[in-house]
Amino acid sequence: MPRPSDREVQARVDVMSGDLLDLLAETVREPSESGWEDRVSGRYADWFARRGWPVTRQPVGPTGLAAAEPRPDARENLIAWYPRRRGLPCVVLNGHLDVVPAGDEQLWAHPPYSGLRLDGHVHGRGSVDMKGGIAAGLYALAVLEDLGVDLPFDVAVQLVVAEETTGVGTRAAALEVPGPVAALVLEPTDGAIVPISTGLLFFTVDVTGVAAHTSAPWRGVDAFEHLIRIREALAEFARKRSASYRHPLFADVPTAIPFAVGTARAGSWRAAVPDFATMSGRIGLKPGEDLAAVRREVEQVLAEVAATDGWLRDHPPVVRWDHEGLPGWETPLDSPLIKALQSAQETCTGTATRKGFTAGSDAAFFGSRGIPTAIFGPGEVTKAHAPDECVAERDVVEATKVLALALTRLEVSDG
Repeated sequence: MPRPSDREVQARVDVMSGDLLDLLAETVREPSESGWEDRVSGRYADWFARRGWPVTRQPVGPTGLAAAEPRPDARENLIAWYPRRRGLPCVVLNGHLDVVPAGDEQLWAHPPYSGLRLDGHVHGRGSVDMKGGIAAGLYALAVLEDLGVDLPFDVAVQLVVAEETTGVGTRAAALEVPGPVAALVLEPTDGAIVPISTGLLFFTVDVTGVAAHTSAPWRGVDAFEHLIRIREALAEFARKRSASYRHPLFADVPTAIPFAVGTARAGSWRAAVPDFATMSGRIGLKPGEDLAAVRREVEQVLAEVAATDGWLRDHPPVVRWDHEGLPGWETPLDSPLIKALQSAQETCTGTATRKGFTAGSDAAFFGSRGIPTAIFGPGEVTKAHAPDECVAERDVVEATKVLALALTRLEVSDG
């Protein structure tokens, strides 16, 4: 059967767009918060079954990788093969089933799991991050199948658990799909092609002090005051690191390797000098940077602060690494994967847009292992993890067209 034209592929996406957006709305209605991905996995499994694609339902508990996760034996990855597993070089389409909690529902204009289609948008938690991307990936493949496209490689669709927490889902999926020749991660990118992402380390710093009544604070040791000094030293360390790394695909952001403290807590009573203080945050990593080396540098910063203070010398701050970390990675722009995406996007929109990514994602698993990797998906990433999360329907349809055409253009080698 002759390969369909670009126009035919795009037209077929338009024909299927109603089903595409219905699937997205239906899956948003399933509150698949991390730990409860099984609320939505069955709906995707049914979709694969209707297409007749082989699917493996992989429990993550027996892999031994999910000991730190709740309900490991009740949670499963879905790994489906388009249209079947033929033993050819494998391209992975990766998306995560879990969403972050909705938070205070009073802050939402519409119920967070409504899946409401209104004013050209699909509304609800997970619509952007990342059920919109999953729907686009699935229907890109469905369109190609309906048009009789015989891709010269296998495609494994990985729908995984726990991306928002530990990333064990993608690591477990690799046991079923080792050594892909390319990976497309369907995170929201505002429709831009992402060939580079910085990484991150999550940390917690604890400081101890001595409690005292606030009418005589000099009788105590203020742990919060010491924590503030440590925070300032880490921020200065991060500023110097930021100044040392520049890349044209991060030209639109102040730094490609951001540092931030997300939570801080001190003391237990307003009329007492705090005898304990703690903060947790993240520090960015350059592509290819050694995670252990950065950990040592952070620990050295804490040691230098402690060396200047009598209390901290005897009661040094303690740093804990709350996650194994996500490495930074970069795929060359002349990679067949990036070229295929650029060509497809130029056909669909008239131009190709590329940018860097500063958020953590499962793409780090692939990119840091030298697998050609790109992130591409519909939706404004700034709407993720926020009240009133929603994705424009036209963006989901357009992303589907780009993905379908990119797969028809992609050339892979098993060498």
